[in-house]
Amino acid sequence: MFDESIWQEMFAHAKSEYPAECCGIICQDASGAFAVFRCENVQDKLHAADPEAHPRTSRKAYRMNDLQVMRIQQDTEREGGRMVGIYHSHIDVSAYFSEEDQNAALFDGDPLFPGVAYPVIPVKNGEVDPDGRKVFHWRSESQTFEPLI
Repeated sequence: MFDESIWQEMFAHAKSEYPAECCGIICQDASGAFAVFRCENVQDKLHAADPEAHPRTSRKAYRMNDLQVMRIQQDTEREGGRMVGIYHSHIDVSAYFSEEDQNAALFDGDPLFPGVAYPVIPVKNGEVDPDGRKVFHWRSESQTFEPLI
């Protein structure tokens, strides 16, 4: 789905943010070229402001800066492109799509961003595990996100 240069950009981002989860967006422009946009993980800010409502830190969760997401999506669409992926890393565990990941990707039971892929990158002891990467897609038949790779 994504060429190796896009994966390498996501891997570099994941490694640089360790031990926090990284998060970002992959867009495709009108010519078909892909680009990676790093986003701020605001999970620690949410946790600091209200640990009861947001018990997890950035080591166990991510929350993208909503304004960044909106700006990236609007700019991309204005230029004839589209958002094709939302990625994040997992810290010292394998790549999987958690219940929290699924809940964040849905609105009223349907995908918030239809057709968007969700790459998950495992980072263990500060090193990316490229063989452990997975990409999840929505499957309407099962009403869940399932791995493609």
